[in-house]
Amino acid sequence: MHRQPDHVMAFLLVELGTSGSLDGQQRLVMNGRFAPKIFERILRRYVILSKENRLFFLRCEKCGSGPSVAPIKAGFVARVGRRLLFRF
Repeated sequence: MHRQPDHVMAFLLVELGTSGSLDGQQRLVMNGRFAPKIFERILRRYVILSKENRLFFLRCEKCGSGPSVAPIKAGFVARVGRRLLFRF
């Protein structure tokens, strides 16, 4: 992927909303259990990021165009979707 391990780790931990660290062999150790499909979807989103100067871009593989994306911030960012209402 030609990315710094710390950057990949920061992206995955923020997107999954968990904590973790790199071990001595640069392997990511995360707290929690995650479905392989969810993990794969998040990793695929990361792979298409490209860095130019100090900005990250999502790139189209065909034409090369794409929007810039916000930098990865350390910490948990909640993604709030539809609320589930329980009625009794």
